[in-house]
Amino acid sequence: MDARKARTMMGKQDTSTKDYISDGDIFADAVNYYLYGGERVIDPGSLRPLDSALLLHIFREDDEIREASSSGEKNREISEPVQRYRDVVRQASMMTDDHCAYVIIGLEAQTMTHYAMAVKSIVYDGLQYARQVELLRMKHRLDGDKGSSEEFLSGMHKEDRLIPVITICLHFGTEAWDGALSLMELFDLPDERLLPYIQDYKVFLIEPARMSDEDFDKFSTSLGLVLRFLKAGQDKRKLAELVNGDDAFKSLDRKAARVIRDCANVDIQIREEEEVVNVCKGWYDAIEDAREEEREAAREREKELCKGWYDAIEDARIEEREAAREREKELCKGWYDAIEDAREEVRKEEREAAQEREIHSVLDAYRKFNIPEVEIRQWIVRKYSLSEDDIDRYMLAANA
Repeated sequence: MDARKARTMMGKQDTSTKDYISDGDIFADAVNYYLYGGERVIDPGSLRPLDSALLLHIFREDDEIREASSSGEKNREISEPVQRYRDVVRQASMMTDDHCAYVIIGLEAQTMTHYAMAVKSIVYDGLQYARQVELLRMKHRLDGDKGSSEEFLSGMHKEDRLIPVITICLHFGTEAWDGALSLMELFDLPDERLLPYIQDYKVFLIEPARMSDEDFDKFSTSLGLVLRFLKAGQDKRKLAELVNGDDAFKSLDRKAARVIRDCANVDIQIREEEEVVNVCKGWYDAIEDAREEEREAAREREKELCKGWYDAIEDARIEEREAAREREKELCKGWYDAIEDAREEVRKEEREAAQEREIHSVLDAYRKFNIPEVEIRQWIVRKYSLSEDDIDRYMLAANA
């Protein structure tokens, strides 16, 4: 696949997966599966959309600022913008012991393995926390509540609390994830004494390739069907059995069908006006292909079992054909020799006739230019190595 087609395909996959997980029901279903084993703790109605663009101005203090501060000038803040875009991020509220708990959850869709996913999660979560601190700083400034020097410097007061941030990676690929699932796996540290001082960061991954049938049953939306389909991958027989063995594939919502089409790269006709798609339609060819592959495999197994017999039969056939050719050659040997002799005689006569025509043409030409007969005879001897009698015959025929 060339680069342009690959970019186009990745663009379609990115669009369809993000659109799919942006649905509140799908988002809540994925989170409930990973965090609560499928128990419906987070209600889709409790999800509050957050801006997926993380634009944060990181404040720094350089030498010029420190010099200005030491000289009594008003302190200035210099900021450097840092911006990242999350796929989908929601704030969820959950009731625990009659108390409402809040958590920010980011859901990242990946169609291919991201080998730096641990670092990507750190950046997203870090920016999300930094944004909360910045919002607290702005709130205190607007309220005119500078607080203590430590609180003013920190941007948040001692009693302020942050909302936890969780990032879950949802893999929409048909192949198994083969990347690191923690920051520690990305290190090649020879001195293990440093390990206790290095913070780890884990990748929370939903991966269909390693999920069991019981795992798929924990989903309450079409997400379970999509992931089950992706696990089957490119195995036509398994896909045919799957879609034709579950009536849910006959009425799959359009967004889920688009994810299957784009991420599994299968030919599913989806009209934009359709809200429900019959994925089973058009899979009869896939079933027949699977059956033909199975029949071909059976033939190959049979051939392998009977390989010795096939070789013996073929050898016998070759020997029989060779013997028949030998018998035919023996019977027709006399005829072949006679035919070849006749052909050689004809070729000899044709050569002599051609030679005679050529000599007569040359004699006629030489006599037109009054070339002496002696020179003509010498040319004929050099050219054709004829006897004197043959030359006399040609000369007489030319004078006649």
